[in-house]
Amino acid sequence: MKKTVKAILAEVFSGNAGCLRHISTGKSVVIVIGATNGTETLVTADDVFSWIGPDFKNFGCDKVEQPTPDTSVEVYEQVENADYRKIFSSFGQNLDRLCLTTPQIKTFVRDHADNYLREEGWAVFLFLFKVRNVETGKDEFFVAHVIRREVGDSKVTLSPLSYNNVWSAKRRHRVVVPKL
Repeated sequence: MKKTVKAILAEVFSGNAGCLRHISTGKSVVIVIGATNGTETLVTADDVFSWIGPDFKNFGCDKVEQPTPDTSVEVYEQVENADYRKIFSSFGQNLDRLCLTTPQIKTFVRDHADNYLREEGWAVFLFLFKVRNVETGKDEFFVAHVIRREVGDSKVTLSPLSYNNVWSAKRRHRVVVPKL
């Protein structure tokens, strides 16, 4: 059944984005990832992650990036079953607008992730990022998948954005994007 205009407008003004619900409102005025120098990669982030998946190297995602200024972000919670494409297309934005750099992902997990754990003391965070493929000269989009536990234990893996596994809304993944 198609949504009515009233339902769509209610969703827009509530901060919901398709299969996601905005949850960072009220936690703090603004969530800011501090400036990064771009030299850290997730592959070398063993000071934040207890386990780092090998695919960061396998997919060429272990590159140094450009420095970034302080960046405001928002956190959403998955409320409908969805694959990565549906999750990130929910925002109605160009994918480039939704990307963070890998140093920003590390900084968010280190400085802010504990504020968005589920009541059970853990959460799965999804971050969109891109890497320039040196062979094709084109950007490729990936999703960093971070499991964070209350005890400070964090694990990070990645999948191409095109990975079509449908993620259950029961897990209530947290999706972190630049403030829109």
